[in-house]
Amino acid sequence: MTSESEAPLDPGIVALRLALALDERGTEYALGGAIALGFWGQPRGTIDVDLTLFLPKDKPSELIWELQEVGCEVSATRASQSLREHGFCSAHFAKTRVDVFVPTSAFYDKVKARRRRMHLGKELVSVLDAESLVVFKLMFFREQDLLDIKQILRIQGERFDRGWVREQIADMFGLRDLRITRWDELTS
Repeated sequence: MTSESEAPLDPGIVALRLALALDERGTEYALGGAIALGFWGQPRGTIDVDLTLFLPKDKPSELIWELQEVGCEVSATRASQSLREHGFCSAHFAKTRVDVFVPTSAFYDKVKARRRRMHLGKELVSVLDAESLVVFKLMFFREQDLLDIKQILRIQGERFDRGWVREQIADMFGLRDLRITRWDELTS
């Protein structure tokens, strides 16, 4: 049996603590995944925190140092390799997994500019906007992501910029990609 001190913290608490620590350091970031989904769609449970750090992927030691400074445990060797090869790595904060993403394309410049400051509890944190979150979900293109997208579209209604999302996916994958077909089905 896991004692309370060994149990992972609730991902919402972890997201808040990370966001506050990053804000205090002046580090550019955005919360994503299920945490961001809770702002734009139907909230759902999660066991991890998705975090985009707007730091260069070609300087993994800088990013690893930043994670360690805000209280994350991270394997420097594995993280460096994963960051260079894939643009993401895993860390742990209070025994909760944190999936950390870094910019791998010019799209991230748009994502950074579109972030929103939202209340998580009583504090303001940086969160992916609804449209950027949907683009990432289309990039991953898992069944759960498509269900999340349907909910975001339903809840956001006319406020949601469907054209911007289609343009981003077309730029990344081309008009013949299955993601475009699915997006057109979801938005028709």
